[in-house]
Amino acid sequence: MKLQTISCHGEFGLINLIKKTFSNITKDKNIIVDIGDDCFCFKSGKDYIYITKDMLVEDVHFKTSWTSPYELGKKAIEVNISDLAAMGNVIAKYIFIGLGAPANTSENFVKNLIKGIQQACNKYNIALSGGDTVKADKIIISVTAIGISKNKPITRTGAQIGDLIGVTNSFGDSGAGLYLLNKYGIKHKYTKHERALIKAQNSPIARLKEACKVSKYLTSLIDASDGLFVSLNLLIQDFSKGANINIEQIPISKNLKAVFNNNQQILKFALFGAEDYQLVFTVPKLKAKIVKKLVPSITYIGKITAGTKVKYFYNGKKQKLKYCGFKHF
Repeated sequence: MKLQTISCHGEFGLINLIKKTFSNITKDKNIIVDIGDDCFCFKSGKDYIYITKDMLVEDVHFKTSWTSPYELGKKAIEVNISDLAAMGNVIAKYIFIGLGAPANTSENFVKNLIKGIQQACNKYNIALSGGDTVKADKIIISVTAIGISKNKPITRTGAQIGDLIGVTNSFGDSGAGLYLLNKYGIKHKYTKHERALIKAQNSPIARLKEACKVSKYLTSLIDASDGLFVSLNLLIQDFSKGANINIEQIPISKNLKAVFNNNQQILKFALFGAEDYQLVFTVPKLKAKIVKKLVPSITYIGKITAGTKVKYFYNGKKQKLKYCGFKHF
């Protein structure tokens, strides 16, 4: 009999397997959000404590030939802050870093990696509070971030029928940047628009400031670390509602349009290219103008429906889309 592997489950299937295994454990009354959302959250006195962990693995999330150690250090922090942002109005407080590296890793690499981490920590006023270092075959950075808030979390599961679906900024730049690096490498003579796409891949920015401004008006929230297509599915899958998405309303940057003139390729980057780290959220229709005024970069791309699937439309015509993005397993 053929041995079943985790590739049969996929990343989210594996998460669900873990979640199911621990579902029968007696619940701590202080736990507000458990396994499956962007952060774990528990109540401590009057405060809500948020904890998240993310990893960056060489040759999976980055290549040292095209990502500098300084960029890598910043990115390791930003991707974790993005998870905190996905829970609403949260103040980032502490990080713990696990670093795996080959024994022959240069001291200069590590120093520049630390400088990148320090820069991002200073940006968010975060304290580096501990961690671990080990020998590894490749560079691995595992960050645990802790945040605090007086506010209840905005989870993935609170959307109501009729809510509008909004996003921050634009989609596809990071995926397009990765495409360019894979195709041409780092020594290619890139245009300014291509360099902007590569920067989106190597130096993402968490949308914590935007989340803090608008979270009190939102009914659900997630960050688009795995791509817009995946994020929209996650936003509806746990509460048996659907969504209608207007493809032509998905915001695309001028850099992406300047580099690629094929609309199908642009759409593929926007929907399936991961690591944009934008916010994807729902808001009652009556609050939509307030939210847009607070964060002008927001665009509304659809609405929550009574169905059970995400449906895509282009100028009113229904489209059939199949996932074609990256899979971990």
